[in-house]
Amino acid sequence: MLTTLKGKGVFPEHHPLALGVRGSLAARFLEASDLVFSIGSSLFPNRFSHAIPEPQAKTIVQCTVDTLDINRSYETRHAVIGDAQLTLRALIAEYTRQAGGGRKDPALLEEIAAGRQEFQATFRPWMESTDKPINPYRVIGDLMKVLDPKASFVTADSGNTRDQTSTVYEAHIARGHLGWGNVSTLGFSLAGAIAAKLAYPERQCVNITGDAGICYMMGNFEAVARYGIGITTVHINNGGYSGYGPGFWGKGHDPYTWKVSDHGSACMASMARSLGFHAQDVTEPADIVPAFERAFAENAKGRPALLEFICSHHPVHGGWVGRE
Repeated sequence: MLTTLKGKGVFPEHHPLALGVRGSLAARFLEASDLVFSIGSSLFPNRFSHAIPEPQAKTIVQCTVDTLDINRSYETRHAVIGDAQLTLRALIAEYTRQAGGGRKDPALLEEIAAGRQEFQATFRPWMESTDKPINPYRVIGDLMKVLDPKASFVTADSGNTRDQTSTVYEAHIARGHLGWGNVSTLGFSLAGAIAAKLAYPERQCVNITGDAGICYMMGNFEAVARYGIGITTVHINNGGYSGYGPGFWGKGHDPYTWKVSDHGSACMASMARSLGFHAQDVTEPADIVPAFERAFAENAKGRPALLEFICSHHPVHGGWVGRE
């Protein structure tokens, strides 16, 4: 089961059949498939989704509520116009009637498990890194150690925070992760976390942002504190827009398109603290988990938190299947 970025979490990513959202494992199965069964997706390729490689060689079955999606990007061999849940229930009932119910394929399960281990092995050293400045993957990895995946909500701003989080964060429940990408509204992760906390007060809600996104949030922090909305904002502070600038996309980039004030001249934690947030600068990898625990304890009292992690530039993430 491969999900889109917006659909991340609708299928539990710790399930033995889960392929995740992006990266080599998802790409391998999408490329090797001869049938694509799409549920609730437009299948419209964009910068933040997989294209279907060699679509003319695959049978595409598409279930959608919007007839405009049919044959929009690829030839739809079989179209089902209707509600995804009703469609899946009807399909399960008919398959059970004809074939007697589901059957496990041990070889397939082993192939997925091996592929998942291989994919995770690429990122695990960074998620366990003791380097300083902190590797941003270490922040995400330690966040997963503290959060209850069945009682939490996570979202990330556009840019590397979105790309890295969606690559390695394991979502277990529907509406436990908000993924987005074909618009880049910096600062939107804060609104997403606020909305999630109001809709699910019992959940621990976290939004992850970078140096660009945090600048779009500051005007709203006062209201978050005033209304006592217990969420945690994670600021991956590496003093720049990591997707831009020399060293990432090559020579010739104007430094003013990516360089921002570093932590020595602009401390976002101090700003948040002055507005009533629990706020902390974190520079040591060993302090990440305790910082999260303190922030979440304050959230439980109705106090928002901001954790500012002093991180390295690390613009590496799982990719998408490219377009033909």
